[in-house]
Amino acid sequence: MDIARFEALARDPRRTIADLTTMKENALAKGRSDLARIVDEVLRERNPTKGRKSGGRTPTTATFRQTTQHCETGKDAYLWLVDQFCRFRPRLFEEYALLHSRAGSQSRGRRFARDPKDLFPADSSRQGNPSFYSSVASGWYADVNLSHDEKFATLIQLSYVAGLEYEKDWDFKVLGATQELIEHQQSVARARKLLEELLAQ
Repeated sequence: MDIARFEALARDPRRTIADLTTMKENALAKGRSDLARIVDEVLRERNPTKGRKSGGRTPTTATFRQTTQHCETGKDAYLWLVDQFCRFRPRLFEEYALLHSRAGSQSRGRRFARDPKDLFPADSSRQGNPSFYSSVASGWYADVNLSHDEKFATLIQLSYVAGLEYEKDWDFKVLGATQELIEHQQSVARARKLLEELLAQ
């Protein structure tokens, strides 16, 4: 289906949340993650996440190799980087899920799953709420209800699986980042430099 026509249909105010959810599921079933993202956007606009402590949008710059993307939100930058990692390593989510299941933490939910129900614990209030997840590559879903520090930690995990290095292959810079995120990023950078020094001897 033509993207512009699909978006017009999705943005029709007569469409219910149930209609939009069905549109998204049908788009994913046909392998059209581009159309599913449009529905995600409409759902977020109609049902914005409530109760967040943050002050709204946080401009973030994401870099993957020689490409830099300036995003209005940390979530957009996070999803862009996840997409770049998946293009670099097409079976990334399968390998990530395998490591996750080996760790024995399936029951607590996960960051990426083929079914959005598997993203959150069974008793979570986030279950079934499309404002807490987004469709990503190859019919997978991502938990997007994360702090910037949690996004960064997840990117570190994914980059490990993909064989990519923080700062060398990618970066995630949040404007006005919390002290927690700054310290986290600095400690990862320090650890990498110490490892390089050790391997150089």
